[in-house]
Amino acid sequence: MRALSTLYQHRRLLQATVLQGLKARTSGNVLGAVWLVLYPLLFLLMYAVVFAHILQVRLPGLGTADYVLTIFCGLVPFLAFSEAFGIGTPSLVANRGLLRNTLFPVELVVAKDVLVGHASMGLGMLMVWGACIYGGHLYLSHFAFPLIFLLQIVMALGLVWITATLTIFFRDLQQATPIIILFMMLVSPIAYTDDMVPAGLKPMLDFNPLARLMSLYRSALLDGHFPVADLLIFAGMAFIVFFVGFAFITRLKPLFADYV
Repeated sequence: MRALSTLYQHRRLLQATVLQGLKARTSGNVLGAVWLVLYPLLFLLMYAVVFAHILQVRLPGLGTADYVLTIFCGLVPFLAFSEAFGIGTPSLVANRGLLRNTLFPVELVVAKDVLVGHASMGLGMLMVWGACIYGGHLYLSHFAFPLIFLLQIVMALGLVWITATLTIFFRDLQQATPIIILFMMLVSPIAYTDDMVPAGLKPMLDFNPLARLMSLYRSALLDGHFPVADLLIFAGMAFIVFFVGFAFITRLKPLFADYV
């Protein structure tokens, strides 16, 4: 339980660094904090225009509005994850001065960037939630939405603890990060659903945690189905990755000073 106790023990420090990170992202901009709303909104509008109006993609039994909501329920969680992954993976290398500071837990360096990435897209998640309600999808299963988002953060934090640690020893991972994000976007059901995937490629979705995550969001927000079994499976996956990631970074952090 050291992973949870470490985060709880330094919760005030983590909160302060997350707020500082959010301010740093908006300071100096003309619109300031408005970009926290504009960024996900512009991204959502771009996807909606391209897929629904230019490519005119349709799913059987779904109108244009419901198809756009289906895209949003996959796109926004992916944007939150990709942003946390993209800024968190090189975070230890970028903050190499803190690696020699024995008073500051290096685990928090990664945790701060993961939380900043999800906090910046948190407003996007709220917009999707509101759009689903406005579109007539108001179900009791919406109470699972905050829990799914929390499990997403848990999984992302564990994964980025691993990739950030590997980046210390293999700097090439920094260059590969955008390629990995692009690959994950292509193999994740953002603009399509699990039913559209050919049977031969179904196992790819089974081993893709982002596919399970998007399916959970769609079930809870659009279908009105509380996916208890799928939620428990994803929770197990998320906490396994979380604890493995914490063990990985704590086991190898005594070596960090020799590689920075």
